[in-house]
Amino acid sequence: MTPIVHSAIGLLGWQKAASKKNIKTLFLFVLISNIPDIDFLIFLFVDGKGLQVHQSHTHNIFFIGIFTFLLFFFFKKKKERLALFLVSFSHLVLDLIIIDPVPPIGFRVFFPVWNKLFNFGFFPNFLRGGFADVFSLPNLMTISMEVLCFVVPILYLCGKEVKVHIKKKEFWKI
Repeated sequence: MTPIVHSAIGLLGWQKAASKKNIKTLFLFVLISNIPDIDFLIFLFVDGKGLQVHQSHTHNIFFIGIFTFLLFFFFKKKKERLALFLVSFSHLVLDLIIIDPVPPIGFRVFFPVWNKLFNFGFFPNFLRGGFADVFSLPNLMTISMEVLCFVVPILYLCGKEVKVHIKKKEFWKI
Protein backbone atom coordinates (compact mmCIF):
# COMPACT_ATOMS: atom_id res chain seq x y z
CA MET A 1 0.00 0.00 0.00
CA THR A 2 1.05 3.56 -0.45
CA PRO A 3 1.66 5.88 2.51
CA ILE A 4 -1.72 7.46 1.73
CA VAL A 5 -3.60 4.42 3.03
CA HIS A 6 -1.23 3.79 5.95
CA SER A 7 -1.59 7.45 7.00
CA ALA A 8 -5.39 7.23 6.76
CA ILE A 9 -5.30 4.24 9.12
CA GLY A 10 -3.16 6.33 11.50
CA LEU A 11 -5.74 9.11 11.29
CA LEU A 12 -8.54 6.67 12.12
CA GLY A 13 -6.63 5.26 15.10
CA TRP A 14 -5.91 8.77 16.37
CA GLN A 15 -9.53 9.84 16.00
CA LYS A 16 -10.95 6.80 17.74
CA ALA A 17 -8.41 6.34 20.55
CA ALA A 18 -6.28 9.41 21.34
CA SER A 19 -7.46 11.22 24.45
CA LYS A 20 -5.57 14.39 23.48
CA LYS A 21 -6.50 15.52 19.99
CA ASN A 22 -3.51 17.61 18.98
CA ILE A 23 -0.92 17.76 16.22
CA LYS A 24 1.63 15.82 18.32
CA THR A 25 -0.59 12.80 18.95
CA LEU A 26 -1.80 12.83 15.32
CA PHE A 27 1.82 12.89 14.15
CA LEU A 28 2.69 9.92 16.37
CA PHE A 29 -0.23 7.85 15.08
CA VAL A 30 0.58 8.63 11.44
CA LEU A 31 4.27 7.97 12.10
CA ILE A 32 3.63 4.55 13.63
CA SER A 33 1.31 3.64 10.76
CA ASN A 34 4.15 4.26 8.28
CA ILE A 35 7.21 3.27 10.31
CA PRO A 36 7.76 -0.17 8.74
CA ASP A 37 8.61 1.62 5.48
CA ILE A 38 11.58 3.38 7.09
CA ASP A 39 13.86 0.70 5.64
CA PHE A 40 13.04 1.89 2.13
CA LEU A 41 14.12 5.44 2.94
CA ILE A 42 17.24 4.46 4.86
CA PHE A 43 18.58 2.12 2.20
CA LEU A 44 17.54 4.41 -0.64
CA PHE A 45 19.72 7.20 0.74
CA VAL A 46 22.53 5.00 2.10
CA ASP A 47 23.26 2.83 -0.91
CA GLY A 48 20.47 3.40 -3.44
CA LYS A 49 19.00 -0.07 -2.89
CA GLY A 50 15.72 0.94 -1.30
CA LEU A 51 13.55 -1.45 -3.28
CA GLN A 52 15.92 -4.40 -3.03
CA VAL A 53 15.87 -4.42 0.77
CA HIS A 54 12.41 -2.96 1.32
CA GLN A 55 10.35 -5.10 3.73
CA SER A 56 13.36 -7.21 4.68
CA HIS A 57 14.03 -6.00 8.24
CA THR A 58 11.19 -3.74 9.35
CA HIS A 59 8.07 -5.54 8.16
CA ASN A 60 7.73 -7.94 11.08
CA ILE A 61 5.93 -8.08 14.39
CA PHE A 62 9.15 -7.74 16.40
CA PHE A 63 10.18 -4.44 14.81
CA ILE A 64 6.64 -3.12 15.14
CA GLY A 65 6.43 -4.28 18.76
CA ILE A 66 9.69 -2.61 19.72
CA PHE A 67 8.94 0.65 17.95
CA THR A 68 5.38 0.77 19.30
CA PHE A 69 6.67 0.13 22.81
CA LEU A 70 9.02 3.11 22.46
CA LEU A 71 6.03 5.33 21.67
CA PHE A 72 4.01 3.98 24.62
CA PHE A 73 5.64 6.61 26.83
CA PHE A 74 3.73 9.34 25.01
CA PHE A 75 0.39 7.70 25.82
CA LYS A 76 -0.91 6.82 29.27
CA LYS A 77 -4.17 5.02 28.57
CA LYS A 78 -4.44 1.36 27.61
CA LYS A 79 -6.91 2.24 24.85
CA GLU A 80 -4.36 4.57 23.23
CA ARG A 81 -1.55 2.04 23.51
CA LEU A 82 -3.67 -0.75 22.06
CA ALA A 83 -4.74 1.51 19.19
CA LEU A 84 -1.11 2.43 18.57
CA PHE A 85 -0.19 -1.25 18.27
CA LEU A 86 -3.19 -2.03 16.04
CA VAL A 87 -2.38 0.89 13.75
CA SER A 88 1.22 -0.28 13.39
CA PHE A 89 0.15 -3.91 12.91
CA SER A 90 -2.32 -2.83 10.22
CA HIS A 91 0.69 -1.87 8.10
CA LEU A 92 1.72 -5.53 7.88
CA VAL A 93 -1.81 -6.70 7.13
CA LEU A 94 -2.27 -4.15 4.35
CA ASP A 95 1.11 -4.93 2.80
CA LEU A 96 0.32 -8.65 2.84
CA ILE A 97 -2.56 -8.15 0.39
CA ILE A 98 -0.46 -6.27 -2.19
CA ILE A 99 0.81 -8.14 -5.21
CA ASP A 100 4.58 -8.24 -4.66
CA PRO A 101 6.46 -8.30 -8.00
CA VAL A 102 9.96 -7.91 -6.50
CA PRO A 103 11.77 -11.12 -5.44
CA PRO A 104 11.75 -12.43 -2.84
CA ILE A 105 7.95 -12.42 -2.99
CA GLY A 106 6.43 -11.45 0.35
CA PHE A 107 8.05 -10.55 3.63
CA ARG A 108 9.07 -12.24 6.87
CA VAL A 109 6.30 -11.45 9.37
CA PHE A 110 8.08 -13.33 12.18
CA PHE A 111 11.68 -12.33 11.35
CA PRO A 112 14.24 -12.99 12.92
CA VAL A 113 12.68 -16.09 14.52
CA TRP A 114 11.15 -17.54 11.36
CA ASN A 115 12.26 -16.69 7.82
CA LYS A 116 9.12 -17.87 5.99
CA LEU A 117 7.89 -15.33 3.45
CA PHE A 118 4.18 -14.39 3.53
CA ASN A 119 2.14 -12.75 0.78
CA PHE A 120 -1.54 -13.02 -0.08
CA GLY A 121 -1.32 -10.56 -2.93
CA PHE A 122 -4.51 -9.70 -4.75
CA PHE A 123 -4.49 -5.89 -4.59
CA PRO A 124 -2.47 -4.14 -7.35
CA ASN A 125 0.97 -2.90 -6.40
CA PHE A 126 2.42 0.58 -6.85
CA LEU A 127 5.18 0.66 -9.49
CA ARG A 128 8.36 2.28 -8.18
CA GLY A 129 10.90 1.67 -10.93
CA GLY A 130 11.54 5.24 -11.98
CA PHE A 131 9.99 8.68 -12.40
CA ALA A 132 7.90 7.53 -15.38
CA ASP A 133 6.57 4.56 -13.39
CA VAL A 134 5.52 6.67 -10.44
CA PHE A 135 3.31 8.88 -12.62
CA SER A 136 2.03 6.08 -14.87
CA LEU A 137 -1.57 5.16 -15.61
CA PRO A 138 -1.35 1.85 -13.67
CA ASN A 139 -0.20 3.78 -10.58
CA LEU A 140 -2.98 6.32 -10.99
CA MET A 141 -5.43 3.42 -11.10
CA THR A 142 -3.83 1.77 -8.05
CA ILE A 143 -3.99 4.99 -6.03
CA SER A 144 -7.61 5.50 -7.12
CA MET A 145 -8.49 1.98 -5.93
CA GLU A 146 -6.71 2.53 -2.62
CA VAL A 147 -8.51 5.82 -2.07
CA LEU A 148 -11.90 4.33 -2.93
CA CYS A 149 -11.42 1.15 -0.89
CA PHE A 150 -9.70 2.62 2.16
CA VAL A 151 -9.39 6.41 2.38
CA VAL A 152 -12.97 7.35 1.48
CA PRO A 153 -14.50 4.99 4.08
CA ILE A 154 -12.06 6.22 6.73
CA LEU A 155 -12.85 9.85 5.98
CA TYR A 156 -16.53 9.00 6.09
CA LEU A 157 -16.07 7.43 9.53
CA CYS A 158 -14.09 10.25 11.10
CA GLY A 159 -13.81 13.20 8.70
CA LYS A 160 -16.28 15.52 10.42
CA GLU A 161 -14.75 14.93 13.84
CA VAL A 162 -11.23 15.51 12.53
CA LYS A 163 -12.31 18.78 10.91
CA VAL A 164 -13.70 19.95 14.26
CA HIS A 165 -10.41 19.19 16.04
CA ILE A 166 -8.07 20.83 13.54
CA LYS A 167 -10.06 24.07 13.69
CA LYS A 168 -9.32 24.41 17.41
CA LYS A 169 -6.28 26.38 18.56
CA GLU A 170 -5.43 23.65 21.09
CA PHE A 171 -4.87 21.19 18.24
CA TRP A 172 -1.91 23.18 16.92
CA LYS A 173 -0.13 23.56 20.28
CA ILE A 174 2.85 21.27 20.71
